[in-house]
Amino acid sequence: MIIFPPTLDWHLPLYQRPQQLARAYSEKENTLVLYLTANSAHDHVLSAEAIGERLYLVNAALARELPALLTEAAETVVSLSWTANRRYLPLLRPDRVIYEYIDELEIFDGYDRAMRRDHRYLLRHADLTVCTARTLYEKARPLARRAIYSPNAGDYAFFSKVSDTTPAEEAAHAAARYSCTLGYYGALAGWFDYPLVIEAARSRPDWLFLLVGMDYDGTLPASGVLSLPNVLWIPPQPYERLPSFLRVFDLAMIPFVLNEITRSTSPVKLFEYMAAEKPILCSRMPECRRYRSVALYADTKDFLRKAEILLRHRGDPAYRALLRGEALENTWAARTDEILSALDSVPREEAARAPLRIKKAISE
Repeated sequence: MIIFPPTLDWHLPLYQRPQQLARAYSEKENTLVLYLTANSAHDHVLSAEAIGERLYLVNAALARELPALLTEAAETVVSLSWTANRRYLPLLRPDRVIYEYIDELEIFDGYDRAMRRDHRYLLRHADLTVCTARTLYEKARPLARRAIYSPNAGDYAFFSKVSDTTPAEEAAHAAARYSCTLGYYGALAGWFDYPLVIEAARSRPDWLFLLVGMDYDGTLPASGVLSLPNVLWIPPQPYERLPSFLRVFDLAMIPFVLNEITRSTSPVKLFEYMAAEKPILCSRMPECRRYRSVALYADTKDFLRKAEILLRHRGDPAYRALLRGEALENTWAARTDEILSALDSVPREEAARAPLRIKKAISE
């Protein structure tokens, strides 16, 4: 059994790594997954409800009662990424702990000394630390009991059907007035390169720049990007609708500035773009440089040049095969296999001592 303490509401429009991992784990044989929710805004669960064959959404208020209710589980694993969730360990009493180190700590709301303390604690005491970027892995390795590099991934089965999806009407209607559409979906925040998009949109008035997602930190309206006639912003959409917007993209982009945060970012959308077989253009983020199917740009001039090349070759069978191949190598099923294999490599005699070690560590 694998338990996820509460982080993101399950039904949050930004469907991210915790939800994807939970679903992928639940598809493993003989594996039950409990995804705890604090019912922050998008979930409304009184006790528990099934959201998959072996996947349950559970009210986090029941955490203390779960060990007594689930005594038949051969092993209980807690997987957590939010450092403050270490407080759930004495309630859940797991056999083993996976700590997901998914971003620079500074990106999280409420970043403070306590978060740094909890982070160090989890590195020292978790059975396995999973790092989604090489930079995070290099930071974790000297401190963690055991660390692996395991970047984000994509739901290939879901996004590979984009070509059979009906285009989102609000996006398709706008795109019909332009020669091509360069699209992005996800959070719009301080790490999004608004100046580059503004300059590119002004240089190519016949291209539509379609931005779908949340104004994460209030930077969107202040950026000036929405004043351009060939930039269309559509507020965040349910995960189930993303393929209908991706269908409209002629080119999929990730125009992030390069800074300490983005150098440690593994974009989930990268692998979804691959599965949809859309040409991909990204800034030179380290985690995007690892894939042959991804074109990288250095500045606005280079962005425009690379975009024109990709648009000319977007139907090329060899390029689409490359996208498809890299998408299939980077699925959530593959990632969870890697993680469970690494966890299984913990010596059994060491794993047997884990509950005592965790109990002792919690008291520190």
